[in-house]
Amino acid sequence: MIYKLIIEFTLDKKQKIDYNIGSVLQGIMMTFLDRDYGDELHKQSLRPYSQYFESESGKYYWIINTLTEEAKEKIIDKILISNRRSLDLIYRKSKLNIEKFDLIKGIITKDYERKDVIVNFKTPTSFKKTSGGYEIFPSVKHIFNSLINKYEQFGDGFNEITNNKNSLLENIIKNVEITGYELKTEKFGVKGSYIPGFIGKINFKIKGNKEFTNTILKLLQFGEYSGVGLKSTMGMGAISIL
Repeated sequence: MIYKLIIEFTLDKKQKIDYNIGSVLQGIMMTFLDRDYGDELHKQSLRPYSQYFESESGKYYWIINTLTEEAKEKIIDKILISNRRSLDLIYRKSKLNIEKFDLIKGIITKDYERKDVIVNFKTPTSFKKTSGGYEIFPSVKHIFNSLINKYEQFGDGFNEITNNKNSLLENIIKNVEITGYELKTEKFGVKGSYIPGFIGKINFKIKGNKEFTNTILKLLQFGEYSGVGLKSTMGMGAISIL
């Protein structure tokens, strides 16, 4: 079962923060976890959560998504039972003052047929090149390969989608087209260095029957919780379907 924890907070000093605080928030999140579980997460190449920062209408939010029941119990539940009312930003000698918590069950809608979909990439998104370096321009292949891998690891009913993920990706490359975009390059700060990526909106057009369309939309809906691409546990690759 997927869960989303939305933590609304205020700042105790006048300061500017943006999605680059995501890597700091991941560090704060780890302080809530049992050491054994934290060590277990560090060993995993794909991890059962994503988290990121966003602001809207002058309000600040820390979003934590867990993709398994175990992750919900060992991450979200630990944060909720701690009853903490503030989070220390030691590097800025300031605090994030928690206003409220909202816990929401994630829902993947069935029979959600749309042929034209706009996806908003809310935080910088990037992919690793096999030759080294980063792929900073989106492609159907990179986006859906990431979503397939994450859904295979943590999603419900992967075998209902396909019995061969390579053939699924080939089918997606043939039948899903980027028809428009409103993007810009953005860098994401991680421990004093920066990862290049993109941010903004992409228009997708889906060809194929209802079953295929539902598969694409299921993957994109899952991506709203798993994130897309690199470092979604640190605040990159957050998306929403518009």
